[in-house]
Amino acid sequence: EAVLQDIERLGPDLVVMAGDFAFGGPWPGECIDLVRSRGIPAVRGNTDEFLVEVATGGTQPAQVDDPRLRHLENPAMAERYRWCAEQLSREQVEYLASLPLRYAVPAPTGAVLVVVHATPWSAHPVVPPNAPREQLEELLERSGGAALAYGHIHLQVRWELDGRLVVAVGSVGLPFDGDQQAAYTVLEWNGERWGVTFRRVAYPVEQTIEALRSSGMPGAELQVRVLETARPPGT
Repeated sequence: EAVLQDIERLGPDLVVMAGDFAFGGPWPGECIDLVRSRGIPAVRGNTDEFLVEVATGGTQPAQVDDPRLRHLENPAMAERYRWCAEQLSREQVEYLASLPLRYAVPAPTGAVLVVVHATPWSAHPVVPPNAPREQLEELLERSGGAALAYGHIHLQVRWELDGRLVVAVGSVGLPFDGDQQAAYTVLEWNGERWGVTFRRVAYPVEQTIEALRSSGMPGAELQVRVLETARPPGT
């Protein structure tokens, strides 16, 4: 809500949600409904795929090849996914399942901005903040865009590659850079190229922590720790 209020003050032409709607917080269904009520287009994240897998009893499995990236192999995480899936309606699950992997934003000159959660071909691979140039070039080539924006790593990073752009946009709910403020990114076409502005928005983190502790979520204290430290689990 705080980020949406900040966005309203800026008045952008378009808002795109880069995936991971519902896992890890105390209000999974409410988060989905809030974004949808604003008519915000979205792409699907890795946690969205795992939620659909759990909610459908495995009939719609997450499309992940690397077993190390399968959250459901971790019993504690699987319990949290089950709890989260139980909070969602069938219609909300169907919505998550319907989300595309990519969303293209055109520019007047044809310099398309492509929004994904992780990569244009999968919601699961990790593109780290120290990604080699070859990995970034593959992202751009396979996206078909002049710029690519992605989430997944919960950090804000930008790379320039011969006039093209790759941006990690950060995380609203679970930033991993030590700053509790919600993180999102504004991309603006200036007539020649895409520009980037990283934004941070303060919100009442303690209120979310209290809601987590009273939510009944298994392993809620682990999620509380992530919110308190703004760092990945186990760090």
